[in-house]
Amino acid sequence: MKTITIEQFKNALAVAAKTHGQAGAMHQKKLVLEGNFMITDQDGVAVDPETLDVHLMTAGSEMPVGEAKMQDPNMTEDQITKSVRSAIASAMSDSPRNIVTVEPKAWEHARVYGRLKHVKSKETAFRFGSWCLGAMGHKKSADFCSNNGIVIRKAHSEGVNVAGGFLVPDEFENELVTLREQYGVFRKNARVWPMAADTLRIPKRASGLTAYFVGEVTAGTESTQSFDQINLVAKKLMALTTVSNELLEDSVVNIGDDIAGEIAYAFAYKEDDAGFNGDGTSTYGGIVGLANALTDNTYQISDGNATAASGVLLSEISAGLAKLPGWAAQRNNIKIFCNKSVYHSVFERLMYISGSTPTGAMAAEIAKGIAGPSFLGYPVEFTQVLLSAPAGAGAVFAYIGDMQQAAYFGDRRSTQVAFSDSALNAFEQDERVIRGSQRFDIVCANVGGSAAAGAMIKMTL
Repeated sequence: MKTITIEQFKNALAVAAKTHGQAGAMHQKKLVLEGNFMITDQDGVAVDPETLDVHLMTAGSEMPVGEAKMQDPNMTEDQITKSVRSAIASAMSDSPRNIVTVEPKAWEHARVYGRLKHVKSKETAFRFGSWCLGAMGHKKSADFCSNNGIVIRKAHSEGVNVAGGFLVPDEFENELVTLREQYGVFRKNARVWPMAADTLRIPKRASGLTAYFVGEVTAGTESTQSFDQINLVAKKLMALTTVSNELLEDSVVNIGDDIAGEIAYAFAYKEDDAGFNGDGTSTYGGIVGLANALTDNTYQISDGNATAASGVLLSEISAGLAKLPGWAAQRNNIKIFCNKSVYHSVFERLMYISGSTPTGAMAAEIAKGIAGPSFLGYPVEFTQVLLSAPAGAGAVFAYIGDMQQAAYFGDRRSTQVAFSDSALNAFEQDERVIRGSQRFDIVCANVGGSAAAGAMIKMTL
């Protein structure tokens, strides 16, 4: 095996790129990866080629390797490979038309304390952490973002919202949304409506046409459809957290992982809290959740008259399912929503009741390895914003229904993040304050009323 230094590797790539642009440079790197050469640093220590980024720039321009073109696009891969081998052997010292830089991938060697808790990959955490540091004014991180297509863009003020902060790039916003859906229940199950403005009005069919029997040569009776409106009005949600300056200095990966996780978890928890427990007050941003949207004992609530979770019977669960209208069950999207403790004290308990009752057979679900918790064949989703130990008449222990039909989730804009070294005593404590904000709304619309049931039933003691 031949040995070449990083400088020789750069020269060889430049020669290959001179003749064949991107394809030549990439083929040269491929040859190294296949074991034809071993790359060493200036101290003679072997370097893993996988940890090297290759950047091809045409001299006198700023055309990156991804946009460089082959001079002869008709050449086969074998022809290019042979040409590259020849260029390496005979033109190592030639002055190239292309500039090639080879440098270690920054995220590969970044320090990590412990294990990542939230973000899926070290590279994503490093990129998000670099964006955060770049937005704080760290030049090295800002340069990394500029060289890697990560946009640091200041947010504009709009309406009553305060100015300031930075718009999170799409690649990280998607990561935050994924984390919110992982932590939260309401956003994941409700019907999400993107909002292009502060207010979104959605028409909702209230009643349809009526058909009448008519006799021969008899005029028909006219009927009309009627519609209601669902109004989504964006509310602003904010989360504050602090990061020590020591962490900022020591680990960009942990910064990205920690900030992404904390902001996403705070947003997801509040979304769930408002969606399930909202009472229309400022505590919940004016959102009325399922607890206060479902109030009719005949159609919207199933009450088994138990005084504690231990007294809930299978008959009450069946009664709740029976109240759901046929249109709510047609999509086969019914789920049970409860606290994890309630699942074990109520639903799992009912699975293992012994004797000749039908509930004893439900333990077979666990024996068959059904993925995730379920009951009577319906998936169960945990949300910790519901009561863990409901007690007393009227206490809610679960919701049963199709959340996507019962609730509308308005998503106004992506996350904004701002940084401060003086808020919340950050200066005195040598910290940075990080503020995340988003705008959304929740309307529980198709939940029935005093005349008919809707897509969700509230289960109470």
